[in-house]
This record gives sequence, C-alpha cells and structure tokens, in this order.
Amino acid sequence: MSTHPTKAKLLDTAVSLIDEFGPIGFTVDALLERSGISKGSLYHHFVDFSDVIEQAQVIRFSRYIDADIRALFEMLASANSGAELRERFESLVLATSHPSRGDARSDRATILGLARHSKNFAEALGREQQRVTDALADIAREAQEKGFIRKDVDVRVLATFVQTYTLGFVLNDITIDPISPADWSKFVGAVLAASL
Repeated sequence: MSTHPTKAKLLDTAVSLIDEFGPIGFTVDALLERSGISKGSLYHHFVDFSDVIEQAQVIRFSRYIDADIRALFEMLASANSGAELRERFESLVLATSHPSRGDARSDRATILGLARHSKNFAEALGREQQRVTDALADIAREAQEKGFIRKDVDVRVLATFVQTYTLGFVLNDITIDPISPADWSKFVGAVLAASL
C-alpha cells in the first residue's frame, strides 16, 4: 500500500526532526515550515500532531528492526556450519552491543515505553514487533533445516531471546561500571550455543 506523497513528506520530515531534536523537541509549526506542507494538509492526513509523531516513531522503530533482520539473514546465508553460525553470531552480538549503537538501543526502548500511553501507537508497534519476531523465527527455522539449530528449540522463543539480549543491553549503556561488549558477546554466544 503506497502512502500519499504529502503524508510521506510529512512523515519523512517528522522522522528527521525527531532524529535531530527528539519527539518533543519541535513544534507543529517547525514541522510545517521544514516540510513546506500546509496545516490543512497535515490535518487531512493525520488526526493531530501526536498522530504524526507516533507514526514517525513507528517508522523509526522499523528502521532499527529492518537493519537487524538484514544482518541476521546475511549471517545465516553466509554460514556453512553450526560452528560458523555461532562464530558469526558472536561477531554480530559484539557489533550490536558496541557503545556506538547505544543511542539506537536507548531510542528503541524509549519508543516502546511511549506506546503504553496510546492504544493506536501500541497496536502499530505491536504489528512491527510481530513482523520482527516472525522474521527472526523464519531465520531460525531455516537454520534448523540446515541442521545448525536443534529441532527441539522453539524458534519463536529463540527469536524473542535474540531481541531481548539486544535491547536489554541498554541497561549496560547507562550503568556506572559497564561490562565490555566482548564479554557480553561471549556470554550470549555461550547461552545460544546450548540451542545449536
């Protein structure tokens, strides 16, 4: 389903402004000025300014998800054995837990937390969350078919665990004495090795 060009322009602009100033760091007037779209057009495509922000946040959330799914698909496609899959997975965990990804982890956690205040926002994020869980379960299922993951492992549980360890590292980002990404990736790799 394609999005009307005016709505797409407003959303693209809102995403850019949120990236720059945060979801409450700009006004509807700033959105309209930067996008070049009229107020009447905004309210034709959205219920209100909060609706714009929520839809833009869903897009931002999806951006993180899509990047993670691509990386996992590439990892599986390039692995020739269970041992190689474990090795590549550990490298991926190390990359995703790097301090430079801290803002992305925090941003994703913030978006999820904001969903509790809006049923529509929660439902939209829920659809995206289901999409990532399903995609990761498909990757795990394919790995099972290749013999890289045990057949008795529930792929949806594994998919949820993968998301949990990635997002959960946000706690390490804010602690006074953080653990190293290398230690984290070794531990996660060891936990996952029990499934392989």
